[in-house]
Amino acid sequence: MKRLLLAGTILALALTAPAVQAQGSRTELLRQATAAYDDFDIPRAARFARAARDPSLGARDTAWVRGVHLLTQLLIEDNQNAQATLWARWAMRIEPTLQIDSVRFLGEVVTTLREARASAVRTTADDATRETFAWPTATFTGTEARLRLAPSATAVSVLVTGVGLLTGGPGLALAPGTYDLQVNASGFLPLRITREALPGVTTEFSFTLTSAAAAANTLAADVSARVNRSIVPLNVTRFGAPASCAAGVTAAGGRLVVTSYSAIRGADGVASGPGDGVRVAAWNVAANLAVLVVPNAAPDTLPLTDNVVAGQALFGISLQECRTPTHTRVLLSAWEGRPAGSLRLSAPLAGDVAGAPLVDFQGNVAGVWNGGPNAVPAAVVAGLLQTARTNVAAGRVLTPQAVATQERHRYGTVVIAADIPEAAIKVTPLETWHWAALATAATGTLTLNAPAGRYRVEATVAGVPTRTLEVTVVAGERGRAAIDFRVVAGGQPVAAPRKGLPRWVWIVAIGGGAAAALALSGGGGGASGGTIGISVPNP
Repeated sequence: MKRLLLAGTILALALTAPAVQAQGSRTELLRQATAAYDDFDIPRAARFARAARDPSLGARDTAWVRGVHLLTQLLIEDNQNAQATLWARWAMRIEPTLQIDSVRFLGEVVTTLREARASAVRTTADDATRETFAWPTATFTGTEARLRLAPSATAVSVLVTGVGLLTGGPGLALAPGTYDLQVNASGFLPLRITREALPGVTTEFSFTLTSAAAAANTLAADVSARVNRSIVPLNVTRFGAPASCAAGVTAAGGRLVVTSYSAIRGADGVASGPGDGVRVAAWNVAANLAVLVVPNAAPDTLPLTDNVVAGQALFGISLQECRTPTHTRVLLSAWEGRPAGSLRLSAPLAGDVAGAPLVDFQGNVAGVWNGGPNAVPAAVVAGLLQTARTNVAAGRVLTPQAVATQERHRYGTVVIAADIPEAAIKVTPLETWHWAALATAATGTLTLNAPAGRYRVEATVAGVPTRTLEVTVVAGERGRAAIDFRVVAGGQPVAAPRKGLPRWVWIVAIGGGAAAALALSGGGGGASGGTIGISVPNP
């Protein structure tokens, strides 16, 4: 069935190709691919299909697009999945709007093309790069790829990561694959691009670089105004805590807003305006990113860029009083773990507003602030944006509270009080979904407003054994835990007065359930609802 489907598809491509001079050669190549496939010679059919993809044969129209699908399927059927992925990435990089045909081609083809699109997101550096191709004939059976510089690009230094310097003339021969290229020229801002080296194809590069003088220490007035119009203030509410402010940026057009996951982590609600309801289209806890759907689109949207290098100035966009955008200039100290990894900044951003975007001097989004001197690079943002678009199209969006529930990050409250005001109380999170910054300390009384789960509590007073207990925060509920220092080792009472505590110490769960469970070092108690009683003998 797979073979019959493919044969019919090839024939349809050949018969429906536009009958114009520019398409004549491509049409004939598709016919020969059909003949080779009918002769059960898949490698030969793939060579003809590859030759039909030569950009010099005409515009990237419907026939060219169908040829992309055809070659992908032939390579997959010939068990050359790596080659199919390579050619699919190249096609998606030069034609990002390519429509994927999920009707006439097999599921493996559709999956390969979709994954290629997600990994070949264009950036501003791509717009500054020009490529021409020397294409192999249908008889070429070698595997060598070649990259070279155009004669006009001799003043440019291009390093192919892991291979060596790119030169003019015959260029650099290398194995087919996807490579990072670092482009430098004296007096100009550097570029970094990702490109495919294709078997049998010579790819020639030239570049339009930006003068280093254009990278001023401040944003130009028009750039600043455009950036400010793309910033979306977010009002975030969590159970038991005052509302907090976060920032988002429209970096994909429409109503999609990029922010950090920590900006919405544990939220019961997020609003971008009076009374509106924000939804979550995609999130990544490990990467600390989230993409939101807001009811109203921002006036402007900013492109993403991964064309940033160490020493370059970036501008963090924060919010004053959760309303007015402010700019903080920092330097990019390093990009660790490129092409994903993390941006290391020269200093944290002023304002401490979660989700603040970082832009370059042209107003392109280079990353999203991750707290401290760190940011998530735009290359990671691009992948999550693609997921968000897919989810929005399929109607798979969630409320912030649903996301918090799924990740077990919804908040609850427990008030922990000691019967001695001088007691030092220390709380440490215990669950795998908790984060280190939840650790806290106070004297006498501590209000723990935190995500659901277990927490270790240590209470100390000079000259008295440490009291160790465990409290459990329940999402959306308030509870209370009491620490009693009246009994010490050897049965000797603490000199401090009882201050009226009864023989029983009660932990009252406010809000309809057991919001705190206590485990004293040597015994404990718990209940499923109402109140929890712990018996402590009088001295």
